[in-house]
Amino acid sequence: MIYFMLLETEEDRKKFREIYENNYLKMYHVARSMGQNQADAENAVHDSFLSLAEKFTKYSHLSCSEMTGLCVSIVKNKVLDSIRRFNHYSEAELEDIILYDETPEHDAPHMAERQERAAFVHKAMSGISEILRETLTLKYYYQLSNKEIARIQGVPVKTVEMRLFRGKRKFKEVWDEANG
Repeated sequence: MIYFMLLETEEDRKKFREIYENNYLKMYHVARSMGQNQADAENAVHDSFLSLAEKFTKYSHLSCSEMTGLCVSIVKNKVLDSIRRFNHYSEAELEDIILYDETPEHDAPHMAERQERAAFVHKAMSGISEILRETLTLKYYYQLSNKEIARIQGVPVKTVEMRLFRGKRKFKEVWDEANG
């Protein structure tokens, strides 16, 4: 793998190989679920791993779950960058892209209810700044601790706590406005 050329030690190469094996398919599915064809999804994943390898010393201390959250976040941003660059979509159109859902339900009534609820949540989340949205996603979707989020974002735990507080408050405001 070309990524190994960017890593300094054999231990880093071993850790990186494990991260690659644990996260490649999830990242690929995220890219595909965002409307990418097979080649573009593979390119997004490849670019994501290159970015991770370039800054591996910064992230190598993360736990497995933290690393998964980081990998998904990186690939999502690579896909969005690609879409912006090649398709010239507006921000409103980009907000309509549905992200990968790990736990699909198969019965139609439940799916319809979930889709409706997801649309409300998506709309409320779109009214929140990127950093607050990312912090809420890491906390409630990936179920990471505040300490893990702080390490991923490179900020103190108190900053994460404040972002969560502000994010929840803003989410509630947008939610109430949309449903009120």
